[in-house]
Amino acid sequence: MARVVLTAADGLPLVDKEVPDAIVMQTAVGLIEAHPDLPIYIEGELLLPEQRAALIHQAEALRQAKLRIKEDMTPEEFRRNAATLRECYEDLRRLHFSSARELGLLVQAHNAAVVEEGIRARFYLHQSLEDIDAIDTSATVARVRRRVEAPDARSFAPITVTADAQRRVFGERGKQNRRKQ
Repeated sequence: MARVVLTAADGLPLVDKEVPDAIVMQTAVGLIEAHPDLPIYIEGELLLPEQRAALIHQAEALRQAKLRIKEDMTPEEFRRNAATLRECYEDLRRLHFSSARELGLLVQAHNAAVVEEGIRARFYLHQSLEDIDAIDTSATVARVRRRVEAPDARSFAPITVTADAQRRVFGERGKQNRRKQ
């Protein structure tokens, strides 16, 4: 329930009503039309001139719509309107199906592009891995070649074994084993 108050110019209340929320605007429009110059308060808030004009405009539009609804449609107008609605429905249905078909084709094209990109990426990955293996192999070959061609300080010098060294390393027993062979 909302409180609607109509006051005189000096502020004395002329109408003070508690009305259901559903008909507050209808009550306000009736008071505006009956007393266009007097202040109206809804729930303690003054109804501004712009709000009054908007309510009057909406009320007039509603009255005109009600009059048009009350007028009966002739059977010919009804058939014509029904045919127009049927054509609109068919156009919308055709448009919907064509849009769905176009969307499906667009999705298929996008999926094909994604698959092609995946194939291309896989090819480049394999090619890169082969290049890395080739570089790794050539680096290993170069490293081995450098060691073989130019021994550095870390490589071992060949050992020459003399008879004195054999005796010291193997002793008499080593000499005997070597002779048996």
